[in-house]
Amino acid sequence: MTLVVRGQHDFKSIATDGSLLLTKKAYSDTVWTITGPTVLDSRFKKWKFDFVLDARQTIVSNTVARLAGIRIGMEYRRVHRFGFGFYNFGDGVNVNALNEISPFVTVANLNLSYNSVFYERVMLFNPKWEVSLTGHLGNGTITGTYTLESGRTINLPTVRVRPIELSTTCYYNLTWWCSIGGGIGYRYMRQTPAEVRPIYNAPVAILRVRIKFGKLTKSIWNHDIKHTY
Repeated sequence: MTLVVRGQHDFKSIATDGSLLLTKKAYSDTVWTITGPTVLDSRFKKWKFDFVLDARQTIVSNTVARLAGIRIGMEYRRVHRFGFGFYNFGDGVNVNALNEISPFVTVANLNLSYNSVFYERVMLFNPKWEVSLTGHLGNGTITGTYTLESGRTINLPTVRVRPIELSTTCYYNLTWWCSIGGGIGYRYMRQTPAEVRPIYNAPVAILRVRIKFGKLTKSIWNHDIKHTY
């Protein structure tokens, strides 16, 4: 026969003769946020899977440039997120000249796609709100087509780019398994054609949707997972 004793930070199974059979500590930690040291208790998990639908749009340009993708990674100690981003779904950017290619270009359509590694630091959080800072370091390409005055359409030689992006985002927890966030950032890329440099190297508006697949799965057998954040 055993007795189960629950303390503030641990669970213990003790035999009736007083001997300790099992000790299992609940997660406990302290992290820094802009409000100061913040205690993490049993409502938090040390490691969590992170999945985000991630989109951005240039906000200082006469030409709209949208780019969408996904982020996949891990969350560590509630405030550190890191992983990979894949941004390959976007609108083409139309320009009326491409002098670096030819002075006879009348219209060109360019597409940006890239993959990145990211790090996100949560600066403030509570059950409903969260504020974070994010950095991306990417590697990708600009592809597309251009049309000459003669009417001939030609594929653009692939341009390799390495985007660097810094941003800040504010999230609101819609439910225990989904959050929506908006923010602003700046993207910088070297080696871009001069005609699209003001579009791609520019401030961007950001929209993110975080779907907590791990919590959704665990909620099948653990209903208390809904109370973690």
